[in-house]
Amino acid sequence: MKKIIPILLSLSLLATSCGTESKAVDVCRCLTEPGNSEWNKENQEACRDAISNEIGVENWEKVNMSENPIVSAKFDALAKKCTGTDSSTENNKDVIENYEAVADSNNSFLIPNIGTSNGYIWESINVEAQVYATLAFDDGIFRNTTYLMNGKTNSEDFTKMLDLNGTWNTIDANKASGVIELNDKEVSWIFSKDYSTLTNNKGVIYNRVKVE
Repeated sequence: MKKIIPILLSLSLLATSCGTESKAVDVCRCLTEPGNSEWNKENQEACRDAISNEIGVENWEKVNMSENPIVSAKFDALAKKCTGTDSSTENNKDVIENYEAVADSNNSFLIPNIGTSNGYIWESINVEAQVYATLAFDDGIFRNTTYLMNGKTNSEDFTKMLDLNGTWNTIDANKASGVIELNDKEVSWIFSKDYSTLTNNKGVIYNRVKVE
């Protein structure tokens, strides 16, 4: 990994958003081209997108590799493919293949960790805004309900404000994304390492609660 790190750092430091359309580039050249070359400077956004596409993330530069072993394994496999240098663990191929297998199996990768509505719900309580929200996941389907608390603490006294349903899919070991049925808007969730909390794409934090 030592030979690749300077190149990756230079790509990260040079990456900016200039609003131009991304173009096709040689992803291996992106990983091996010197960071201060004219080609690199001209293709920094295209390289960012190409690398991200290869390992299946929106922006590889924003991924904490130490907390995302599957993405890290995919990146290391790409680096090895492009440079011939094995900067990864020996089990990267097994990790990737295992993830892809379970991810394709109706979200069976996340379900055992996050639970379903039969045993768990996720809840967010904003006392200041007087808003209480619940989130429940089942295989491929989610339900998000928001209530007005009315100054009460008993959920039976709350007033339902919004009830949203949709579909969801596993992205990686700690992330899922979905589509709201009502308006086709996308939503995403990042789960904590121990799956006790999640944060949605609006920054709202939910705690996992076991239900009887």
